[in-house]
Amino acid sequence: MTDEERAIAATTPSQPPPAIELPEVTPSATAFVEQTVARHRVLVWSLQSCEFCWTIFKLLDAIKVPYTVVNIDSFEFAKDNRGNHYRAALQQLTGCSTFPQVFIGGAFFGGAADACIQWKKGELQPLLEKAGLKRGKARSWGGYAGDPFEFLPKWMSQNPLRTR
Repeated sequence: MTDEERAIAATTPSQPPPAIELPEVTPSATAFVEQTVARHRVLVWSLQSCEFCWTIFKLLDAIKVPYTVVNIDSFEFAKDNRGNHYRAALQQLTGCSTFPQVFIGGAFFGGAADACIQWKKGELQPLLEKAGLKRGKARSWGGYAGDPFEFLPKWMSQNPLRTR
């Protein structure tokens, strides 16, 4: 940011966005979330226009790991506010309000940045193997040898996470 941009920014009041008001957690929403998690080796709870969700999709595609996506803001879950009921149950289960929320082998793993960091450290690979996902014939995760931070939104090109 230039000095001029900093001066302009300093004159603009800043407020966090309003909190999302979720409905009460219902037993049926909790059951849906738990049953969906239990049915899939790799499950990504997502929002359709979430750039970080796209990051995890690109990484999983690159390493040839099959996954299931539940876009809780999709039209499919609009009736009776079901998507927000599932979101409330998911938030209660994970303690996390951001997206994506990734489950591996039935356990909450984290999000896109977690996956990028743990891939680089070699810590994601054993979790995927433990969930029954293999590296493939060449034991090379689809031949992917890149830096997973390449999949992050481009506005994060100077992201400090890249060094982790």
